[in-house]
Amino acid sequence: MAFVFKIFKTVRTHWKKSIAFTGISVYGVKFGIDKYEDEMLRRQYCAEAKVYGDQIAQFGGPNRKITVFLNPAASGTESKKLFEKNAAPILYLAGLEVNVVKTEYDGQIKEFFKFLERKHVDGVVVAGGNGSLLEVVTGMMRKEDKEFRQMVPVGVIPTGKTNKFATYFFGSDKQKVRRMLDSAMAIVKGATQKIDVIKLQGEDGRSTYALCSLEMGAYNDAKVKTPKYWFLGPLKKRFTYMWATVKRWPPVVGGTLEYMEAKETDVPKRTEKKKEPQKQQQSWITSLLYKITGSKKPVQAVQIEEEEDEYENEVLVKEDVETVEITLTSNLDKPQQKIKGIQMGLGPENISKTDFISEGWRRLNASVWSVGSDDNKQILCRKVKFTPKVKNGEELWYSIDGEQFEALPVEVTLLKNKLNVFTSVDKSPS
Repeated sequence: MAFVFKIFKTVRTHWKKSIAFTGISVYGVKFGIDKYEDEMLRRQYCAEAKVYGDQIAQFGGPNRKITVFLNPAASGTESKKLFEKNAAPILYLAGLEVNVVKTEYDGQIKEFFKFLERKHVDGVVVAGGNGSLLEVVTGMMRKEDKEFRQMVPVGVIPTGKTNKFATYFFGSDKQKVRRMLDSAMAIVKGATQKIDVIKLQGEDGRSTYALCSLEMGAYNDAKVKTPKYWFLGPLKKRFTYMWATVKRWPPVVGGTLEYMEAKETDVPKRTEKKKEPQKQQQSWITSLLYKITGSKKPVQAVQIEEEEDEYENEVLVKEDVETVEITLTSNLDKPQQKIKGIQMGLGPENISKTDFISEGWRRLNASVWSVGSDDNKQILCRKVKFTPKVKNGEELWYSIDGEQFEALPVEVTLLKNKLNVFTSVDKSPS
């Protein structure tokens, strides 16, 4: 009892130190628990992957060849460590033949694709963030061998700070470790899905390809500047929207907009290729693996690839716009949408500082996948052309799948069912 009174007296005398010590202790305990749960999760996924590898080794099945493009600079140089600790063991234990290519400079992945052939790989994997994935998609789409992207699926290991695409297929509500483990197991299990690709063509004829969105305007500019206010800690994300109302107001972007609105009555100039898709042959070893593991057999994507659409009596609506923001999205999160096209969102022409700050703060709690606001004017388009109006000494930027590009005249179209990607079984088409 005397010991208890002694502790009570010490806490009462040094209450500030006691509070600090208690806070640190609670944080330490939570940190330890999280690390333990992550380790148990890794062991669980590795045990599942080992079943696949053991069966392939026992029955002499062929090893799938996977090329991994690893960006060591992603996630503050933590990308390599995250990949080797979480994803790599699963891929190796599953019996995959893994070739890791560490990138050293921007554009290297696109150059590598010029020499990559189908006989070299059965799948391409990106371990990094938005920028690395953007390079892989662009490299795939620029290849002269058009069957390459149909036969070779793309996988994503989200080791970067942000990866919008991975949050759709593997969940934005999951902890980072689980998301990486799920993405690695998707590659092992081999379920694939055809998805649409956004084509962005400049005046010089060169094209960049994306999967999610293009954003431009005050909200994107404020979000990009958030890291500059690192000294404010957790308040920096809110401060950036407040500071945006001080430096430049009104925060409008202007330009000439041309678009063709998507309608059910649109008639393509040339018909789609009606080749029957070839079903991927499953070996008896693969079929046996699903029986042994109890996993649901993945359904391979069988959509017919469509050509880029050109339409009869194509009419473009042309108008000059001034708006707080412009967004163009692929509607990947709306697979059941009857009419495919680019979803264009136009923000208001005028907005009060209070409303701007409130909307910016609202977006802090929105999912990583969400783009713009539901209150923006929404138009579903077949084609969008935008020529920004840039004042002398002013710099305007597009955010394309989270990466910054100088705002230049651009034509945006949606290419349907152009890319084959690894996905979780429950997202695979049935």
